[in-house]
Amino acid sequence: MPKPRDASRDRHPSFACSVAPQDGDGPAVAAWRQRMAGDEAKEIYKQRAATAECANAQARNRGLTQFLVRGVEKVKTIALWHALTHNMVCSWRLIEA
Repeated sequence: MPKPRDASRDRHPSFACSVAPQDGDGPAVAAWRQRMAGDEAKEIYKQRAATAECANAQARNRGLTQFLVRGVEKVKTIALWHALTHNMVCSWRLIEA
């Protein structure tokens, strides 16, 4: 993690969120910070690396680094195709096991 410009700011905000909202936080973000301050939420968030981040890395490895189409509808279609492919590959892997 890079050092923050402000020395008083937490270096790892996702795992050690402060309960107090920061400047510029809306009500939803302030509520999220308060929920993430608990130990139970931190344990759940740590599991993200094994689930969502793995799927994102696999999508990048399969060529989803830049969209070669324009428009929300086309980008959404490409993203859904990658999600469908990821789910199919995972299910095939489970069938083989």
